[in-house]
Amino acid sequence: MNNRTKGVKTLVHDVLAIFPKPYGEDIMLDVCMAIEHNPEWRRRYDELCDNLRDAVVNTAIGQYVKDETGLSSLGEVRTKKSHIIASYTKLGHSK
Repeated sequence: MNNRTKGVKTLVHDVLAIFPKPYGEDIMLDVCMAIEHNPEWRRRYDELCDNLRDAVVNTAIGQYVKDETGLSSLGEVRTKKSHIIASYTKLGHSK
């Protein structure tokens, strides 16, 4: 990713810090749900979306979660749990 998404990287780093390791396969959903339910993180997310567009921010969240956790993509699933994403990638260790 690039310098434009540095704020997204910082947000992902801050959110991942609340989750214990090892991360579960739904860590991307967990990160998005944490952003939704924490007013400060949601404010930062909304500000990033205003500057970069939702699609750019959500794609960057996915990439940074993968980078920071060191996990691999297992497959995409749809979700109705989140208001900021309609689908996410389950993550795990490569086999």
